[in-house]
Amino acid sequence: MQIAVNAACLRQDKPADTGLAATEILSAMFRQQPEHQFTCFFDGDVPAGLTFPSNVTTVVLPRRGDRSWHYYWWLEWQLVKAMKPFKPDRYLGFDSLPLRSKIPATLLIRDLSYLQGAGTQLPAYQKWLRKNSQKYFTIAHSIGALSATLKEELKMASRKTVLLTPGLSPDFRPLEWDDRETVKRQYAQGAEFFLITGALHPRNNIIPVLKAFSALKKRQRSNIKLVLAGSQTAAGGEIITALQTYRFRQDVIIVENPDLQTVAALVGAAYALIYPPRFEGFAWPVLAAQRCKVPVIALDSEGAREVGGDAVLYADPASQDDLSEKMSLLYKDEMLRSRLLNKEGSIQPFTSWEKAAEELFRIMIG
Repeated sequence: MQIAVNAACLRQDKPADTGLAATEILSAMFRQQPEHQFTCFFDGDVPAGLTFPSNVTTVVLPRRGDRSWHYYWWLEWQLVKAMKPFKPDRYLGFDSLPLRSKIPATLLIRDLSYLQGAGTQLPAYQKWLRKNSQKYFTIAHSIGALSATLKEELKMASRKTVLLTPGLSPDFRPLEWDDRETVKRQYAQGAEFFLITGALHPRNNIIPVLKAFSALKKRQRSNIKLVLAGSQTAAGGEIITALQTYRFRQDVIIVENPDLQTVAALVGAAYALIYPPRFEGFAWPVLAAQRCKVPVIALDSEGAREVGGDAVLYADPASQDDLSEKMSLLYKDEMLRSRLLNKEGSIQPFTSWEKAAEELFRIMIG
Protein backbone atom coordinates (compact mmCIF):
# COMPACT_ATOMS: atom_id res chain seq x y z
CA MET A 1 0.00 0.00 0.00
CA GLN A 2 1.18 3.51 -0.86
CA ILE A 3 0.52 6.13 1.81
CA ALA A 4 1.03 9.87 1.35
CA VAL A 5 1.91 11.77 4.53
CA ASN A 6 1.61 15.54 4.86
CA ALA A 7 4.66 15.88 7.10
CA ALA A 8 4.92 19.68 6.99
CA CYS A 9 4.07 19.94 10.69
CA LEU A 10 7.16 17.93 11.64
CA ARG A 11 9.21 21.04 10.93
CA GLN A 12 7.59 22.64 14.00
CA ASP A 13 7.50 19.46 16.09
CA LYS A 14 10.02 20.26 18.83
CA PRO A 15 10.74 18.41 22.09
CA ALA A 16 9.90 21.19 24.55
CA ASP A 17 6.98 22.57 22.55
CA THR A 18 5.09 19.44 21.52
CA GLY A 19 6.86 16.50 23.12
CA LEU A 20 7.62 15.24 19.59
CA ALA A 21 4.30 13.39 19.59
CA ALA A 22 3.78 13.61 15.82
CA THR A 23 7.35 12.63 15.01
CA GLU A 24 7.32 9.72 17.45
CA ILE A 25 3.98 8.36 16.19
CA LEU A 26 5.02 8.56 12.54
CA SER A 27 8.43 7.03 13.20
CA ALA A 28 6.83 4.15 15.10
CA MET A 29 4.32 3.56 12.29
CA PHE A 30 7.06 3.47 9.66
CA ARG A 31 8.98 0.86 11.67
CA GLN A 32 5.88 -1.23 12.32
CA GLN A 33 4.78 -1.37 8.66
CA PRO A 34 7.87 -2.27 6.57
CA GLU A 35 5.68 -3.84 3.86
CA HIS A 36 3.98 -0.50 3.14
CA GLN A 37 5.49 2.49 1.34
CA PHE A 38 5.21 5.97 2.84
CA THR A 39 5.94 9.25 1.06
CA CYS A 40 6.44 12.24 3.38
CA PHE A 41 5.84 15.65 1.84
CA PHE A 42 7.52 18.64 3.50
CA ASP A 43 6.92 22.34 2.78
CA GLY A 44 10.58 23.17 3.49
CA ASP A 45 13.82 21.55 4.55
CA VAL A 46 13.53 18.22 6.34
CA PRO A 47 14.48 18.81 10.01
CA ALA A 48 18.12 18.06 10.76
CA GLY A 49 18.60 14.72 12.47
CA LEU A 50 15.26 13.33 11.29
CA THR A 51 15.89 9.90 9.77
CA PHE A 52 13.47 7.37 8.34
CA PRO A 53 13.63 3.66 7.42
CA SER A 54 13.98 2.46 3.82
CA ASN A 55 10.21 2.27 3.23
CA VAL A 56 9.95 6.07 3.50
CA THR A 57 10.56 8.56 0.70
CA THR A 58 10.81 12.28 1.45
CA VAL A 59 9.74 15.00 -0.99
CA VAL A 60 10.38 18.70 -0.38
CA LEU A 61 7.87 21.14 -1.90
CA PRO A 62 8.98 24.63 -0.80
CA ARG A 63 6.02 26.78 0.21
CA ARG A 64 6.10 30.21 -1.42
CA GLY A 65 5.35 32.28 1.68
CA ASP A 66 3.32 32.63 4.87
CA ARG A 67 0.14 34.28 3.63
CA SER A 68 -3.17 32.41 3.63
CA TRP A 69 -3.15 31.81 -0.11
CA HIS A 70 0.36 30.34 0.11
CA TYR A 71 -0.95 27.62 2.42
CA TYR A 72 -3.93 27.04 0.13
CA TRP A 73 -1.73 26.81 -2.95
CA TRP A 74 0.69 24.39 -1.31
CA LEU A 75 -2.03 22.04 -0.04
CA GLU A 76 -4.44 22.11 -2.97
CA TRP A 77 -2.04 22.40 -5.91
CA GLN A 78 1.61 21.70 -5.07
CA LEU A 79 0.84 18.72 -2.84
CA VAL A 80 -1.92 17.25 -5.01
CA LYS A 81 0.30 17.43 -8.10
CA ALA A 82 3.30 15.94 -6.29
CA MET A 83 1.26 13.01 -4.92
CA LYS A 84 -0.02 11.84 -8.32
CA PRO A 85 3.11 9.95 -9.50
CA PHE A 86 3.07 7.90 -6.29
CA LYS A 87 -0.59 6.87 -6.73
CA PRO A 88 -1.25 6.79 -2.97
CA ASP A 89 -4.01 4.58 -1.54
CA ARG A 90 -4.31 6.65 1.64
CA TYR A 91 -3.52 10.17 2.85
CA LEU A 92 -2.42 11.01 6.40
CA GLY A 93 -2.42 14.62 7.60
CA PHE A 94 -2.27 16.43 10.93
CA ASP A 95 -4.52 19.44 10.67
CA SER A 96 -5.57 19.63 7.02
CA LEU A 97 -6.25 17.64 3.87
CA PRO A 98 -6.47 18.62 0.19
CA LEU A 99 -10.12 19.10 -0.72
CA ARG A 100 -9.30 18.54 -4.40
CA SER A 101 -8.03 15.02 -3.72
CA LYS A 102 -10.19 11.89 -3.75
CA ILE A 103 -7.71 9.84 -1.70
CA PRO A 104 -9.26 8.47 1.54
CA ALA A 105 -7.84 10.72 4.24
CA THR A 106 -7.03 10.29 7.92
CA LEU A 107 -6.25 13.17 10.27
CA LEU A 108 -4.17 12.96 13.46
CA ILE A 109 -5.34 15.77 15.75
CA ARG A 110 -2.89 16.90 18.45
CA ASP A 111 -4.13 20.42 19.09
CA LEU A 112 -7.19 22.53 18.24
CA SER A 113 -6.19 25.73 20.01
CA TYR A 114 -6.16 27.51 16.66
CA LEU A 115 -9.97 27.36 16.74
CA GLN A 116 -9.74 29.79 19.68
CA GLY A 117 -7.08 31.90 17.98
CA ALA A 118 -4.67 30.62 20.62
CA GLY A 119 -2.39 28.39 18.56
CA THR A 120 1.34 28.84 18.10
CA GLN A 121 0.99 28.82 14.31
CA LEU A 122 1.41 32.04 12.36
CA PRO A 123 -1.78 34.15 12.45
CA ALA A 124 -2.46 33.69 8.71
CA TYR A 125 -2.24 29.92 9.04
CA GLN A 126 -4.53 29.88 12.08
CA LYS A 127 -7.09 31.98 10.23
CA TRP A 128 -6.94 29.63 7.26
CA LEU A 129 -7.34 26.56 9.49
CA ARG A 130 -10.33 28.09 11.30
CA LYS A 131 -11.97 28.80 7.96
CA ASN A 132 -11.52 25.28 6.59
CA SER A 133 -11.30 22.91 9.57
CA GLN A 134 -14.99 21.92 9.51
CA LYS A 135 -14.61 20.86 5.89
CA TYR A 136 -11.57 18.76 6.76
CA PHE A 137 -13.29 17.03 9.67
CA THR A 138 -16.33 16.30 7.51
CA ILE A 139 -14.43 14.91 4.53
CA ALA A 140 -11.87 12.87 6.50
CA HIS A 141 -12.40 9.12 6.35
CA SER A 142 -11.14 8.77 9.94
CA ILE A 143 -9.64 10.91 12.71
CA GLY A 144 -7.27 10.01 15.53
CA ALA A 145 -7.30 12.27 18.61
CA LEU A 146 -4.58 12.37 21.26
CA SER A 147 -6.93 13.21 24.13
CA ALA A 148 -10.54 12.95 25.21
CA THR A 149 -10.59 16.75 25.37
CA LEU A 150 -9.79 16.90 21.67
CA LYS A 151 -12.30 14.18 20.86
CA GLU A 152 -15.01 16.16 22.65
CA GLU A 153 -14.16 19.21 20.56
CA LEU A 154 -14.59 17.01 17.47
CA LYS A 155 -18.11 15.95 18.43
CA MET A 156 -19.37 16.89 14.95
CA ALA A 157 -17.20 14.00 13.70
CA SER A 158 -17.52 11.74 16.75
CA ARG A 159 -18.45 8.60 14.80
CA LYS A 160 -15.21 8.68 12.84
CA THR A 161 -12.95 9.87 15.69
CA VAL A 162 -10.89 7.39 17.71
CA LEU A 163 -9.10 8.23 20.97
CA LEU A 164 -5.49 7.08 20.66
CA THR A 165 -3.49 5.69 23.56
CA PRO A 166 -1.09 8.39 24.83
CA GLY A 167 2.60 7.68 25.01
CA LEU A 168 5.72 9.25 26.43
CA SER A 169 9.41 8.81 25.74
CA PRO A 170 11.23 6.51 28.19
CA ASP A 171 13.64 9.42 28.73
CA PHE A 172 11.06 10.81 31.17
CA ARG A 173 11.74 9.09 34.49
CA PRO A 174 12.42 10.04 38.13
CA LEU A 175 15.96 11.27 38.76
CA GLU A 176 18.21 10.26 41.61
CA TRP A 177 19.31 13.03 44.00
CA ASP A 178 22.81 13.29 42.49
CA ASP A 179 21.40 13.56 38.97
CA ARG A 180 18.97 16.28 40.05
CA GLU A 181 21.81 18.26 41.59
CA THR A 182 23.85 17.95 38.39
CA VAL A 183 20.99 19.32 36.28
CA LYS A 184 20.38 22.14 38.77
CA ARG A 185 24.05 23.15 38.62
CA GLN A 186 24.05 23.04 34.83
CA TYR A 187 20.87 25.03 34.21
CA ALA A 188 19.80 26.83 37.41
CA GLN A 189 23.01 27.85 39.17
CA GLY A 190 22.47 25.00 41.62
CA ALA A 191 19.13 26.36 42.84
CA GLU A 192 15.68 24.80 42.91
CA PHE A 193 13.56 25.89 39.95
CA PHE A 194 10.07 26.04 38.57
CA LEU A 195 9.89 24.85 34.96
CA ILE A 196 7.73 25.76 31.99
CA THR A 197 8.12 23.70 28.81
CA GLY A 198 6.72 25.21 25.64
CA ALA A 199 7.28 27.89 23.04
CA LEU A 200 7.82 31.45 24.22
CA HIS A 201 4.44 32.46 22.86
CA PRO A 202 1.54 34.49 24.33
CA ARG A 203 -0.78 31.46 24.19
CA ASN A 204 1.41 29.83 26.85
CA ASN A 205 0.66 32.66 29.30
CA ILE A 206 4.31 33.34 30.13
CA ILE A 207 3.71 36.97 31.18
CA PRO A 208 1.18 36.04 33.91
CA VAL A 209 3.63 33.43 35.21
CA LEU A 210 6.41 36.04 35.32
CA LYS A 211 4.16 38.33 37.36
CA ALA A 212 3.23 35.49 39.70
CA PHE A 213 6.89 34.52 40.05
CA SER A 214 7.76 38.13 40.90
CA ALA A 215 5.15 38.14 43.67
CA LEU A 216 6.54 34.86 45.01
CA LYS A 217 10.11 36.21 45.04
CA LYS A 218 9.04 39.31 46.95
CA ARG A 219 7.13 37.18 49.45
CA GLN A 220 9.61 34.34 49.97
CA ARG A 221 12.96 36.07 49.31
CA SER A 222 14.48 32.80 48.11
CA ASN A 223 16.96 31.98 45.36
CA ILE A 224 14.51 29.78 43.45
CA LYS A 225 14.67 30.18 39.66
CA LEU A 226 12.20 30.03 36.79
CA VAL A 227 13.38 28.03 33.78
CA LEU A 228 11.66 28.50 30.41
CA ALA A 229 12.47 25.65 28.04
CA GLY A 230 11.25 25.98 24.47
CA SER A 231 11.57 27.78 21.17
CA GLN A 232 11.43 31.52 20.65
CA THR A 233 8.69 32.78 18.35
CA ALA A 234 7.97 36.02 16.53
CA ALA A 235 4.78 36.39 18.56
CA GLY A 236 6.79 36.02 21.76
CA GLY A 237 8.74 39.24 21.28
CA GLU A 238 6.78 40.91 24.09
CA ILE A 239 8.06 38.25 26.49
CA ILE A 240 11.69 38.95 25.62
CA THR A 241 11.04 42.69 25.88
CA ALA A 242 9.39 42.29 29.28
CA LEU A 243 12.36 40.30 30.57
CA GLN A 244 14.76 43.14 29.79
CA THR A 245 13.23 45.29 32.53
CA TYR A 246 11.97 42.46 34.74
CA ARG A 247 13.12 42.95 38.33
CA PHE A 248 14.08 39.31 38.79
CA ARG A 249 15.48 38.75 35.29
CA GLN A 250 18.64 37.20 36.75
CA ASP A 251 16.44 34.45 38.17
CA VAL A 252 14.76 33.63 34.84
CA ILE A 253 16.70 31.21 32.67
CA ILE A 254 15.81 30.47 29.04
CA VAL A 255 16.88 27.13 27.60
CA GLU A 256 16.21 27.56 23.90
CA ASN A 257 15.30 24.60 21.67
CA PRO A 258 16.49 21.84 24.02
CA ASP A 259 16.62 18.29 22.72
CA LEU A 260 14.39 15.60 24.19
CA GLN A 261 17.00 14.34 26.64
CA THR A 262 17.53 17.87 27.99
CA VAL A 263 13.78 18.41 28.36
CA ALA A 264 13.50 15.13 30.26
CA ALA A 265 16.40 16.10 32.52
CA LEU A 266 14.87 19.51 33.25
CA VAL A 267 11.47 18.01 34.05
CA GLY A 268 13.05 15.39 36.31
CA ALA A 269 15.11 17.98 38.21
CA ALA A 270 12.42 20.65 38.59
CA TYR A 271 10.99 21.56 41.98
CA ALA A 272 7.66 21.80 40.19
CA LEU A 273 6.33 22.10 36.67
CA ILE A 274 4.05 25.01 35.83
CA TYR A 275 1.56 24.31 33.05
CA PRO A 276 0.00 27.63 31.97
CA PRO A 277 -1.68 26.90 28.57
CA ARG A 278 -5.47 26.96 28.68
CA PHE A 279 -6.50 25.70 25.26
CA GLU A 280 -3.94 23.00 24.51
CA GLY A 281 -5.77 19.75 23.82
CA PHE A 282 -3.03 17.34 24.88
CA ALA A 283 -1.30 18.30 28.14
CA TRP A 284 1.80 16.19 27.61
CA PRO A 285 4.03 18.23 30.03
CA VAL A 286 1.70 17.20 32.87
CA LEU A 287 2.12 13.54 31.89
CA ALA A 288 5.89 14.00 31.74
CA ALA A 289 6.09 15.63 35.17
CA GLN A 290 3.95 12.94 36.77
CA ARG A 291 6.11 10.23 35.21
CA CYS A 292 9.17 12.00 36.68
CA LYS A 293 7.53 12.34 40.12
CA VAL A 294 7.51 16.13 39.92
CA PRO A 295 4.47 18.11 41.20
CA VAL A 296 2.45 20.26 38.82
CA ILE A 297 0.72 23.63 39.11
CA ALA A 298 -1.64 24.21 36.19
CA LEU A 299 -4.00 26.93 35.11
CA ASP A 300 -7.37 25.22 35.33
CA SER A 301 -8.40 23.75 31.97
CA GLU A 302 -10.10 20.66 30.60
CA GLY A 303 -6.86 19.42 29.06
CA ALA A 304 -4.93 19.68 32.32
CA ARG A 305 -7.69 18.05 34.37
CA GLU A 306 -8.04 15.18 31.91
CA VAL A 307 -4.40 14.25 32.47
CA GLY A 308 -3.73 15.43 36.01
CA GLY A 309 -6.95 14.65 37.86
CA ASP A 310 -6.61 15.52 41.54
CA ALA A 311 -2.81 15.05 41.47
CA VAL A 312 -2.36 18.61 40.18
CA LEU A 313 -2.62 21.93 42.02
CA TYR A 314 -4.93 24.12 39.92
CA ALA A 315 -4.91 27.91 39.75
CA ASP A 316 -7.73 30.17 38.64
CA PRO A 317 -6.92 31.34 35.07
CA ALA A 318 -8.59 34.68 35.79
CA SER A 319 -6.48 35.41 38.87
CA GLN A 320 -2.77 36.15 38.74
CA ASP A 321 -2.79 36.34 42.54
CA ASP A 322 -4.14 32.80 42.78
CA LEU A 323 -1.30 31.46 40.63
CA SER A 324 1.25 33.26 42.81
CA GLU A 325 -0.39 31.91 45.97
CA LYS A 326 -0.33 28.35 44.61
CA MET A 327 3.35 28.68 43.71
CA SER A 328 4.14 30.03 47.19
CA LEU A 329 2.02 27.38 48.87
CA LEU A 330 3.75 24.53 47.05
CA TYR A 331 7.18 26.06 47.66
CA LYS A 332 6.79 26.34 51.43
CA ASP A 333 4.57 23.31 52.12
CA GLU A 334 6.53 20.07 51.70
CA MET A 335 3.57 18.10 53.03
CA LEU A 336 1.41 19.37 50.17
CA ARG A 337 4.16 18.54 47.70
CA SER A 338 4.36 14.99 49.07
CA ARG A 339 0.58 14.54 48.93
CA LEU A 340 0.49 15.57 45.29
CA LEU A 341 3.31 13.18 44.44
CA ASN A 342 1.56 10.31 46.18
CA LYS A 343 -1.53 10.71 44.01
CA GLU A 344 -1.91 9.12 40.60
CA GLY A 345 -2.79 11.18 37.55
CA SER A 346 -5.90 10.36 35.54
CA ILE A 347 -3.89 8.86 32.67
CA GLN A 348 -0.99 6.43 32.82
CA PRO A 349 0.78 6.70 29.44
CA PHE A 350 2.73 3.97 27.72
CA THR A 351 6.50 4.39 27.66
CA SER A 352 6.44 4.87 23.89
CA TRP A 353 4.09 5.87 21.08
CA GLU A 354 4.07 2.37 19.57
CA LYS A 355 0.48 1.58 20.58
CA ALA A 356 -0.84 4.90 19.30
CA ALA A 357 0.91 4.26 15.98
CA GLU A 358 -0.74 0.84 15.71
CA GLU A 359 -4.16 2.33 16.45
CA LEU A 360 -3.69 5.14 13.95
CA PHE A 361 -2.65 2.77 11.17
CA ARG A 362 -5.63 0.52 11.93
CA ILE A 363 -8.17 3.31 11.49
CA MET A 364 -6.34 4.62 8.43
CA ILE A 365 -6.65 1.36 6.49
CA GLY A 366 -10.07 0.43 7.92
